[in-house]
Amino acid sequence: MKVRSVLVVGSGSAGLLAALALKRRLPGLTVRVVSSSRLGIIGVGEGTVPSVPAFIHGYLGLDESGFFSQVDPVYKLGVRFRWGRRDYFDYTFSNRQWAWQWPELGRPSGFFAEIAHHGIDLPGALMEAGHALPTRGAGFPDVPPPGQMVAWHLENHRFVAWLEQACQSAGIEFADGEIATVTRTPSGGVASLELADGRSFAADLFVDASGFRSELLGKVLDEPFESFTDSLFCDRAVVGGWEREQDEPILPYTLSDTMDCGWAWRIDHPERINRGYVYSSDHIDDSRAEAEFRARNPKIGSTRLVKFRSGCRRRVWVDNVVAVGNAGGFVEPLEATAIMCICLQSKWLADGLIDSQQSPPPTMRRLYNRYVHGLWDEIREFLSLHYRLNDRLDTPFWHRCRHETRLGFTGELLDFYRENGASQIGSIFISKDSPFGLEGYYAMLVGMRAPMEKENDPAAGRRAQWLKRLASMRQLAEKGMTMETARRKLRDPKVWKALRQAA
Repeated sequence: MKVRSVLVVGSGSAGLLAALALKRRLPGLTVRVVSSSRLGIIGVGEGTVPSVPAFIHGYLGLDESGFFSQVDPVYKLGVRFRWGRRDYFDYTFSNRQWAWQWPELGRPSGFFAEIAHHGIDLPGALMEAGHALPTRGAGFPDVPPPGQMVAWHLENHRFVAWLEQACQSAGIEFADGEIATVTRTPSGGVASLELADGRSFAADLFVDASGFRSELLGKVLDEPFESFTDSLFCDRAVVGGWEREQDEPILPYTLSDTMDCGWAWRIDHPERINRGYVYSSDHIDDSRAEAEFRARNPKIGSTRLVKFRSGCRRRVWVDNVVAVGNAGGFVEPLEATAIMCICLQSKWLADGLIDSQQSPPPTMRRLYNRYVHGLWDEIREFLSLHYRLNDRLDTPFWHRCRHETRLGFTGELLDFYRENGASQIGSIFISKDSPFGLEGYYAMLVGMRAPMEKENDPAAGRRAQWLKRLASMRQLAEKGMTMETARRKLRDPKVWKALRQAA
Protein backbone atom coordinates (compact mmCIF):
# COMPACT_ATOMS: atom_id res chain seq x y z
CA MET A 1 0.00 0.00 0.00
CA LYS A 2 1.52 3.28 -1.15
CA VAL A 3 -0.09 6.18 0.69
CA ARG A 4 -0.31 9.28 -1.47
CA SER A 5 -3.76 10.46 -0.36
CA VAL A 6 -5.56 10.43 2.98
CA LEU A 7 -9.22 11.00 3.73
CA VAL A 8 -10.12 11.92 7.31
CA VAL A 9 -13.71 11.28 8.43
CA GLY A 10 -14.62 13.79 11.14
CA SER A 11 -13.68 17.40 11.80
CA GLY A 12 -13.51 17.50 15.58
CA SER A 13 -10.21 17.79 17.43
CA ALA A 14 -9.26 14.17 16.59
CA GLY A 15 -9.71 14.52 12.87
CA LEU A 16 -8.08 17.93 12.61
CA LEU A 17 -5.05 17.01 14.74
CA ALA A 18 -4.51 13.83 12.72
CA ALA A 19 -4.86 15.73 9.44
CA LEU A 20 -2.38 18.39 10.61
CA ALA A 21 0.18 15.81 11.71
CA LEU A 22 0.05 14.02 8.36
CA LYS A 23 0.13 17.15 6.21
CA ARG A 24 2.78 19.06 8.13
CA ARG A 25 5.10 16.07 8.47
CA LEU A 26 4.44 14.77 4.93
CA PRO A 27 3.69 17.90 2.86
CA GLY A 28 3.40 15.91 -0.37
CA LEU A 29 0.36 14.00 0.88
CA THR A 30 -3.09 14.97 -0.35
CA VAL A 31 -5.18 15.25 2.83
CA ARG A 32 -8.93 15.87 2.81
CA VAL A 33 -11.33 16.12 5.76
CA VAL A 34 -14.93 15.00 5.23
CA SER A 35 -17.62 15.70 7.83
CA SER A 36 -21.18 16.87 8.20
CA SER A 37 -21.76 20.34 9.65
CA ARG A 38 -25.12 19.07 10.90
CA LEU A 39 -23.42 16.92 13.52
CA GLY A 40 -21.60 19.74 15.33
CA ILE A 41 -18.90 19.13 17.95
CA ILE A 42 -18.95 18.28 21.63
CA GLY A 43 -18.84 21.68 23.34
CA VAL A 44 -17.33 20.80 26.70
CA GLY A 45 -14.23 22.14 28.39
CA GLU A 46 -11.16 20.05 27.66
CA GLY A 47 -8.29 19.38 30.03
CA THR A 48 -4.90 18.37 28.64
CA VAL A 49 -1.49 17.16 29.79
CA PRO A 50 1.95 18.64 28.90
CA SER A 51 2.48 16.30 25.95
CA VAL A 52 -0.30 18.16 24.10
CA PRO A 53 1.51 21.55 23.98
CA ALA A 54 4.68 19.61 23.10
CA PHE A 55 2.89 18.00 20.15
CA ILE A 56 1.26 21.19 18.86
CA HIS A 57 4.18 23.60 19.28
CA GLY A 58 7.06 21.14 19.09
CA TYR A 59 6.13 18.27 16.75
CA LEU A 60 3.83 20.35 14.55
CA GLY A 61 5.81 23.58 14.96
CA LEU A 62 2.72 25.80 15.29
CA ASP A 63 3.09 29.32 16.72
CA GLU A 64 2.56 29.76 20.48
CA SER A 65 1.62 33.43 20.35
CA GLY A 66 -1.08 32.97 17.73
CA PHE A 67 -2.45 29.97 19.54
CA PHE A 68 -2.71 31.84 22.83
CA SER A 69 -4.38 34.90 21.33
CA GLN A 70 -7.01 32.87 19.43
CA VAL A 71 -7.69 29.92 21.75
CA ASP A 72 -7.26 31.81 25.05
CA PRO A 73 -6.30 28.73 27.10
CA VAL A 74 -6.00 28.60 30.87
CA TYR A 75 -2.72 27.15 32.11
CA LYS A 76 -3.14 23.89 34.00
CA LEU A 77 -0.50 22.96 36.57
CA GLY A 78 -2.08 19.64 37.51
CA VAL A 79 -5.13 18.12 39.21
CA ARG A 80 -6.34 18.83 42.73
CA PHE A 81 -8.05 15.72 44.09
CA ARG A 82 -10.61 15.79 46.87
CA TRP A 83 -10.11 12.09 46.98
CA GLY A 84 -9.24 9.70 49.81
CA ARG A 85 -8.95 10.68 53.47
CA ARG A 86 -6.76 13.77 53.06
CA ASP A 87 -8.49 17.15 52.79
CA TYR A 88 -7.05 17.22 49.26
CA PHE A 89 -3.85 16.39 47.40
CA ASP A 90 -2.26 17.61 44.17
CA TYR A 91 -1.02 15.63 41.21
CA THR A 92 1.21 18.06 39.34
CA PHE A 93 3.00 17.96 36.00
CA SER A 94 6.54 18.18 37.33
CA ASN A 95 9.02 15.35 37.63
CA ARG A 96 9.98 16.48 41.12
CA GLN A 97 7.13 15.28 43.24
CA TRP A 98 7.03 12.08 45.33
CA ALA A 99 9.56 9.90 43.47
CA TRP A 100 12.09 12.76 43.33
CA GLN A 101 15.00 12.74 45.77
CA TRP A 102 16.59 15.98 46.95
CA PRO A 103 20.32 15.48 47.71
CA GLU A 104 20.10 16.71 51.29
CA LEU A 105 17.21 14.40 52.20
CA GLY A 106 18.72 11.04 51.30
CA ARG A 107 15.40 9.41 50.38
CA PRO A 108 12.61 10.22 47.89
CA SER A 109 10.11 12.88 48.89
CA GLY A 110 7.34 10.31 49.33
CA PHE A 111 8.93 9.26 52.62
CA PHE A 112 8.31 12.74 54.04
CA ALA A 113 4.67 13.15 52.99
CA GLU A 114 3.21 12.80 56.48
CA ILE A 115 5.26 15.77 57.71
CA ALA A 116 3.69 18.04 55.05
CA HIS A 117 2.27 17.15 51.64
CA HIS A 118 1.08 20.44 50.09
CA GLY A 119 3.27 22.49 47.75
CA ILE A 120 6.22 20.11 47.55
CA ASP A 121 7.24 21.21 44.03
CA LEU A 122 6.91 24.51 42.16
CA PRO A 123 3.61 23.70 40.39
CA GLY A 124 2.10 22.51 43.67
CA ALA A 125 3.31 25.62 45.49
CA LEU A 126 1.85 27.80 42.72
CA MET A 127 -1.47 25.98 43.09
CA GLU A 128 -1.40 26.68 46.83
CA ALA A 129 -0.72 30.37 46.15
CA GLY A 130 -3.46 30.63 43.51
CA HIS A 131 -0.86 31.52 40.88
CA ALA A 132 -0.60 30.09 37.36
CA LEU A 133 3.01 30.88 36.43
CA PRO A 134 6.28 32.00 38.01
CA THR A 135 7.38 35.57 37.30
CA ARG A 136 10.48 36.24 35.24
CA GLY A 137 12.54 39.42 35.34
CA ALA A 138 10.90 42.54 33.90
CA GLY A 139 7.56 41.28 35.20
CA PHE A 140 7.06 38.72 32.43
CA PRO A 141 5.17 35.49 33.06
CA ASP A 142 7.66 32.63 32.96
CA VAL A 143 6.02 30.25 30.48
CA PRO A 144 7.91 26.93 30.43
CA PRO A 145 8.91 25.42 27.08
CA PRO A 146 6.12 23.28 25.55
CA GLY A 147 5.90 19.93 27.30
CA GLN A 148 7.26 21.08 30.66
CA MET A 149 5.32 21.71 33.88
CA VAL A 150 2.07 23.11 32.41
CA ALA A 151 -0.78 21.99 30.19
CA TRP A 152 -4.01 23.73 29.19
CA HIS A 153 -7.71 24.01 29.79
CA LEU A 154 -9.28 24.51 26.37
CA GLU A 155 -12.72 25.70 25.32
CA ASN A 156 -13.47 23.16 22.61
CA HIS A 157 -15.21 25.43 20.09
CA ARG A 158 -12.28 27.89 20.08
CA PHE A 159 -9.76 25.08 19.86
CA VAL A 160 -11.49 23.44 16.89
CA ALA A 161 -11.85 26.80 15.11
CA TRP A 162 -8.11 27.40 15.50
CA LEU A 163 -7.35 23.86 14.24
CA GLU A 164 -9.52 24.46 11.18
CA GLN A 165 -7.54 27.62 10.36
CA ALA A 166 -4.26 25.75 10.80
CA CYS A 167 -5.50 22.97 8.49
CA GLN A 168 -6.53 25.42 5.79
CA SER A 169 -3.16 27.19 6.03
CA ALA A 170 -1.44 23.82 5.57
CA GLY A 171 -3.36 23.10 2.37
CA ILE A 172 -5.79 20.52 3.76
CA GLU A 173 -9.03 20.27 1.80
CA PHE A 174 -12.52 20.13 3.37
CA ALA A 175 -15.79 18.62 2.17
CA ASP A 176 -19.12 19.02 3.98
CA GLY A 177 -21.59 16.16 3.66
CA GLU A 178 -23.02 13.00 5.16
CA ILE A 179 -21.71 9.57 4.20
CA ALA A 180 -24.30 7.57 2.24
CA THR A 181 -22.36 4.50 1.09
CA VAL A 182 -18.91 2.98 1.52
CA THR A 183 -17.22 0.98 -1.24
CA ARG A 184 -14.87 -1.77 -0.08
CA THR A 185 -11.60 -2.99 -1.59
CA PRO A 186 -11.06 -6.66 -2.54
CA SER A 187 -8.88 -7.05 0.59
CA GLY A 188 -11.67 -5.83 2.85
CA GLY A 189 -10.53 -2.24 3.36
CA VAL A 190 -12.22 0.94 2.15
CA ALA A 191 -11.95 2.12 -1.45
CA SER A 192 -14.15 5.21 -1.44
CA LEU A 193 -16.95 7.10 0.29
CA GLU A 194 -20.04 8.43 -1.45
CA LEU A 195 -21.83 11.36 0.17
CA ALA A 196 -25.57 11.94 0.25
CA ASP A 197 -25.25 14.63 -2.45
CA GLY A 198 -23.59 12.19 -4.86
CA ARG A 199 -19.96 13.26 -4.50
CA SER A 200 -17.49 10.41 -4.17
CA PHE A 201 -14.02 10.48 -2.58
CA ALA A 202 -11.34 7.81 -2.88
CA ALA A 203 -8.08 7.63 -0.93
CA ASP A 204 -5.20 5.31 -0.15
CA LEU A 205 -5.60 5.67 3.63
CA PHE A 206 -8.73 6.50 5.64
CA VAL A 207 -8.59 8.01 9.13
CA ASP A 208 -11.75 7.33 11.12
CA ALA A 209 -12.18 10.28 13.50
CA SER A 210 -15.97 10.04 13.60
CA GLY A 211 -16.20 9.84 17.38
CA PHE A 212 -18.39 7.31 19.18
CA ARG A 213 -20.13 6.48 15.87
CA SER A 214 -16.92 4.82 14.58
CA GLU A 215 -18.29 5.04 11.04
CA LEU A 216 -15.52 3.06 9.33
CA LEU A 217 -13.70 0.92 11.89
CA GLY A 218 -16.78 0.01 13.89
CA LYS A 219 -19.72 0.07 11.46
CA VAL A 220 -18.04 -0.92 8.18
CA LEU A 221 -15.10 -3.08 9.27
CA ASP A 222 -16.90 -4.38 12.39
CA GLU A 223 -13.73 -4.38 14.52
CA PRO A 224 -14.57 -5.83 18.00
CA PHE A 225 -14.85 -3.49 20.98
CA GLU A 226 -13.18 -4.48 24.26
CA SER A 227 -15.07 -3.18 27.29
CA PHE A 228 -13.35 -1.87 30.43
CA THR A 229 -16.42 -2.41 32.62
CA ASP A 230 -14.53 -4.83 34.88
CA SER A 231 -12.38 -1.88 35.98
CA LEU A 232 -14.29 1.32 35.25
CA PHE A 233 -17.95 1.34 36.30
CA CYS A 234 -19.00 4.87 35.27
CA ASP A 235 -20.95 5.20 32.03
CA ARG A 236 -22.68 8.62 32.09
CA ALA A 237 -22.02 12.27 32.77
CA VAL A 238 -24.23 15.27 33.42
CA VAL A 239 -22.49 18.44 32.21
CA GLY A 240 -23.14 22.11 32.98
CA GLY A 241 -21.52 25.30 34.19
CA TRP A 242 -21.92 29.02 34.73
CA GLU A 243 -20.49 32.34 33.61
CA ARG A 244 -17.63 33.46 35.83
CA GLU A 245 -18.44 36.22 38.28
CA GLN A 246 -15.97 39.04 38.98
CA ASP A 247 -14.98 37.69 42.40
CA GLU A 248 -14.25 34.16 41.09
CA PRO A 249 -10.54 33.67 40.33
CA ILE A 250 -9.42 31.48 37.44
CA LEU A 251 -8.11 28.23 38.95
CA PRO A 252 -4.87 27.11 37.24
CA TYR A 253 -5.68 23.43 37.77
CA THR A 254 -8.44 20.88 37.30
CA LEU A 255 -10.50 20.02 40.36
CA SER A 256 -11.74 16.44 40.88
CA ASP A 257 -14.33 15.95 43.62
CA THR A 258 -15.51 12.62 44.99
CA MET A 259 -19.28 12.24 44.58
CA ASP A 260 -21.69 9.58 45.90
CA CYS A 261 -21.64 7.51 42.71
CA GLY A 262 -18.61 8.82 40.85
CA TRP A 263 -16.75 12.10 40.66
CA ALA A 264 -17.11 15.68 39.41
CA TRP A 265 -14.69 17.84 37.46
CA ARG A 266 -14.19 21.59 37.45
CA ILE A 267 -12.37 23.09 34.46
CA ASP A 268 -11.85 26.85 34.42
CA HIS A 269 -11.99 28.99 31.29
CA PRO A 270 -11.49 32.76 31.15
CA GLU A 271 -15.22 33.60 31.06
CA ARG A 272 -16.82 30.35 32.18
CA ILE A 273 -16.55 27.56 34.74
CA ASN A 274 -17.31 24.10 33.35
CA ARG A 275 -18.45 21.29 35.65
CA GLY A 276 -19.49 17.71 35.07
CA TYR A 277 -20.54 14.72 37.19
CA VAL A 278 -19.33 11.33 35.91
CA TYR A 279 -21.35 8.50 37.46
CA SER A 280 -22.47 4.89 37.24
CA SER A 281 -26.04 4.31 36.09
CA ASP A 282 -25.96 1.01 38.01
CA HIS A 283 -25.94 3.01 41.25
CA ILE A 284 -27.90 6.21 40.57
CA ASP A 285 -30.49 7.26 38.01
CA ASP A 286 -30.14 10.37 35.85
CA SER A 287 -32.56 12.58 37.82
CA ARG A 288 -30.93 11.80 41.18
CA ALA A 289 -27.48 12.36 39.68
CA GLU A 290 -28.52 15.79 38.42
CA ALA A 291 -30.04 16.64 41.82
CA GLU A 292 -26.78 15.71 43.60
CA PHE A 293 -24.81 17.67 41.00
CA ARG A 294 -26.94 20.80 41.44
CA ALA A 295 -26.87 20.56 45.22
CA ARG A 296 -23.06 20.77 45.07
CA ASN A 297 -23.10 23.48 42.37
CA PRO A 298 -26.09 25.81 42.82
CA LYS A 299 -24.86 28.24 40.13
CA ILE A 300 -25.22 25.70 37.33
CA GLY A 301 -27.61 26.64 34.54
CA SER A 302 -28.83 24.20 31.91
CA THR A 303 -27.31 20.72 31.76
CA ARG A 304 -27.04 17.93 29.26
CA LEU A 305 -26.54 14.19 29.57
CA VAL A 306 -23.68 12.28 27.92
CA LYS A 307 -23.75 8.49 27.71
CA PHE A 308 -20.55 6.56 27.00
CA ARG A 309 -18.86 3.21 27.32
CA SER A 310 -15.26 2.81 28.41
CA GLY A 311 -13.08 0.58 26.29
CA CYS A 312 -11.24 0.34 22.99
CA ARG A 313 -11.31 -1.44 19.66
CA ARG A 314 -9.14 -4.56 19.56
CA ARG A 315 -7.20 -3.01 16.67
CA VAL A 316 -7.28 0.60 15.49
CA TRP A 317 -5.41 0.08 12.20
CA VAL A 318 -7.17 -2.48 10.02
CA ASP A 319 -6.23 -2.76 6.34
CA ASN A 320 -6.23 0.88 5.15
CA VAL A 321 -8.37 2.32 7.96
CA VAL A 322 -6.91 3.91 11.10
CA ALA A 323 -9.17 5.07 13.93
CA VAL A 324 -8.09 8.06 16.02
CA GLY A 325 -9.82 9.43 19.12
CA ASN A 326 -13.21 8.19 20.31
CA ALA A 327 -13.68 6.10 17.15
CA GLY A 328 -10.99 3.76 18.50
CA GLY A 329 -11.38 4.07 22.27
CA PHE A 330 -12.67 6.15 25.15
CA VAL A 331 -12.34 6.41 28.91
CA GLU A 332 -13.85 8.96 31.26
CA PRO A 333 -11.81 12.21 31.52
CA LEU A 334 -10.46 11.55 35.01
CA GLU A 335 -6.86 12.21 33.89
CA ALA A 336 -7.53 14.30 30.73
CA THR A 337 -6.18 11.60 28.44
CA ALA A 338 -8.43 12.19 25.39
CA ILE A 339 -6.41 14.78 23.45
CA MET A 340 -3.17 13.20 24.69
CA CYS A 341 -4.17 9.90 23.00
CA ILE A 342 -5.09 11.73 19.78
CA CYS A 343 -1.70 13.46 19.70
CA LEU A 344 0.24 10.27 20.40
CA GLN A 345 -1.69 8.28 17.79
CA SER A 346 -1.30 11.04 15.20
CA LYS A 347 2.44 11.26 15.83
CA TRP A 348 2.91 7.48 15.64
CA LEU A 349 0.91 7.36 12.39
CA ALA A 350 2.85 10.19 10.75
CA ASP A 351 6.20 8.78 11.89
CA GLY A 352 5.21 5.31 10.66
CA LEU A 353 4.42 6.64 7.21
CA ILE A 354 7.67 8.60 7.11
CA ASP A 355 9.79 5.65 8.22
CA SER A 356 8.10 3.24 5.80
CA GLN A 357 8.43 5.71 2.90
CA GLN A 358 4.62 5.91 2.81
CA SER A 359 4.30 2.16 2.18
CA PRO A 360 3.50 0.76 5.65
CA PRO A 361 3.97 -3.04 5.70
CA PRO A 362 2.01 -5.43 7.96
CA THR A 363 4.68 -5.25 10.67
CA MET A 364 4.22 -1.46 10.91
CA ARG A 365 0.47 -1.84 11.30
CA ARG A 366 0.84 -4.60 13.89
CA LEU A 367 3.29 -2.56 15.94
CA TYR A 368 1.03 0.50 15.74
CA ASN A 369 -1.87 -1.57 17.07
CA ARG A 370 0.30 -2.94 19.86
CA TYR A 371 1.40 0.57 20.88
CA VAL A 372 -2.13 1.93 20.91
CA HIS A 373 -3.62 -1.05 22.72
CA GLY A 374 -0.85 -0.81 25.29
CA LEU A 375 -1.65 2.87 25.77
CA TRP A 376 -5.33 2.13 26.46
CA ASP A 377 -4.37 -0.71 28.82
CA GLU A 378 -2.15 1.57 30.88
CA ILE A 379 -4.76 4.32 31.05
CA ARG A 380 -7.28 1.76 32.30
CA GLU A 381 -4.79 0.59 34.94
CA PHE A 382 -4.02 4.12 36.10
CA LEU A 383 -7.67 5.11 36.39
CA SER A 384 -8.49 1.83 38.15
CA LEU A 385 -5.98 2.71 40.84
CA HIS A 386 -7.89 5.96 41.49
CA TYR A 387 -11.05 3.98 42.20
CA ARG A 388 -9.53 1.04 44.08
CA LEU A 389 -7.91 3.24 46.73
CA ASN A 390 -10.48 6.02 47.22
CA ASP A 391 -11.93 5.47 50.71
CA ARG A 392 -13.35 8.97 51.19
CA LEU A 393 -17.00 7.82 51.06
CA ASP A 394 -18.65 4.56 52.03
CA THR A 395 -21.51 4.52 49.53
CA PRO A 396 -22.48 1.34 47.63
CA PHE A 397 -20.68 2.64 44.53
CA TRP A 398 -17.39 3.26 46.32
CA HIS A 399 -17.68 0.00 48.25
CA ARG A 400 -17.92 -1.77 44.90
CA CYS A 401 -14.92 0.16 43.54
CA ARG A 402 -12.73 -0.83 46.49
CA HIS A 403 -13.67 -4.50 46.28
CA GLU A 404 -14.35 -5.23 42.60
CA THR A 405 -12.06 -2.96 40.54
CA ARG A 406 -9.68 -5.20 38.61
CA LEU A 407 -5.99 -4.36 38.74
CA GLY A 408 -3.19 -5.72 36.56
CA PHE A 409 0.43 -4.62 37.02
CA THR A 410 -0.66 -1.88 39.41
CA GLY A 411 -1.52 -4.66 41.86
CA GLU A 412 2.18 -5.56 41.93
CA LEU A 413 3.09 -1.91 42.37
CA LEU A 414 0.68 -1.66 45.32
CA ASP A 415 2.31 -4.69 46.97
CA PHE A 416 5.76 -3.19 46.44
CA TYR A 417 4.68 0.18 47.82
CA ARG A 418 3.08 -1.44 50.87
CA GLU A 419 6.35 -3.13 51.79
CA ASN A 420 8.86 -0.50 50.61
CA GLY A 421 7.16 2.90 50.40
CA ALA A 422 7.95 5.45 47.68
CA SER A 423 11.19 3.80 46.58
CA GLN A 424 12.54 4.80 43.18
CA ILE A 425 13.12 1.10 42.51
CA GLY A 426 9.36 0.92 41.88
CA SER A 427 10.06 2.34 38.42
CA ILE A 428 10.71 -1.24 37.28
CA PHE A 429 6.92 -1.71 37.15
CA ILE A 430 6.39 1.31 34.88
CA SER A 431 7.04 1.36 31.14
CA LYS A 432 9.64 3.87 30.00
CA ASP A 433 6.98 5.15 27.56
CA SER A 434 4.36 5.59 30.28
CA PRO A 435 2.39 8.84 29.92
CA PHE A 436 2.19 9.04 33.72
CA GLY A 437 5.58 7.81 34.91
CA LEU A 438 6.47 6.72 38.41
CA GLU A 439 5.70 10.25 39.65
CA GLY A 440 2.11 9.95 38.48
CA TYR A 441 1.56 6.61 40.21
CA TYR A 442 3.22 7.75 43.44
CA ALA A 443 1.16 10.97 43.39
CA MET A 444 -1.95 8.80 43.68
CA LEU A 445 -0.48 6.30 46.18
CA VAL A 446 0.90 8.99 48.49
CA GLY A 447 -2.11 11.23 47.97
CA MET A 448 -4.61 8.53 48.91
CA ARG A 449 -2.42 7.13 51.68
CA ALA A 450 -2.08 3.69 50.16
CA PRO A 451 -1.30 1.13 52.88
CA MET A 452 2.31 0.95 54.11
CA GLU A 453 3.64 -1.60 56.58
CA LYS A 454 6.59 0.48 57.79
CA GLU A 455 6.17 3.78 59.55
CA ASN A 456 8.56 6.46 58.37
CA ASP A 457 9.85 8.72 61.13
CA PRO A 458 12.62 10.93 59.71
CA ALA A 459 15.31 12.22 62.01
CA ALA A 460 14.81 15.74 63.30
CA GLY A 461 17.46 17.12 60.94
CA ARG A 462 15.84 15.61 57.87
CA ARG A 463 12.45 16.86 59.02
CA ALA A 464 13.80 20.41 59.20
CA GLN A 465 15.43 20.07 55.78
CA TRP A 466 12.12 18.92 54.27
CA LEU A 467 10.26 21.89 55.71
CA LYS A 468 13.01 24.22 54.51
CA ARG A 469 12.72 22.82 50.98
CA LEU A 470 8.93 23.41 51.02
CA ALA A 471 9.45 26.95 52.30
CA SER A 472 11.76 27.72 49.38
CA MET A 473 9.09 26.50 46.95
CA ARG A 474 6.51 28.65 48.70
CA GLN A 475 8.71 31.76 48.38
CA LEU A 476 9.11 31.21 44.63
CA ALA A 477 5.40 30.64 44.19
CA GLU A 478 4.36 33.73 46.13
CA LYS A 479 6.23 35.86 43.56
CA GLY A 480 4.24 34.26 40.74
CA MET A 481 1.25 35.72 38.92
CA THR A 482 -2.39 34.81 38.62
CA MET A 483 -3.90 33.49 35.42
CA GLU A 484 -5.77 36.76 35.01
CA THR A 485 -2.50 38.74 35.04
CA ALA A 486 -0.63 36.26 32.84
CA ARG A 487 -3.50 36.31 30.33
CA ARG A 488 -3.29 40.08 29.93
CA LYS A 489 0.45 40.06 29.42
CA LEU A 490 0.54 37.11 27.02
CA ARG A 491 -1.83 38.78 24.59
CA ASP A 492 1.17 40.89 23.51
CA PRO A 493 3.21 39.08 20.80
CA LYS A 494 6.31 41.02 21.93
CA VAL A 495 6.15 39.25 25.29
CA TRP A 496 6.26 35.86 23.54
CA LYS A 497 9.19 36.96 21.41
CA ALA A 498 11.13 38.11 24.47
CA LEU A 499 10.35 34.90 26.35
CA ARG A 500 11.56 32.59 23.60
CA GLN A 501 14.65 34.67 22.83
CA ALA A 502 15.69 34.43 26.46
CA ALA A 503 15.02 30.68 26.65
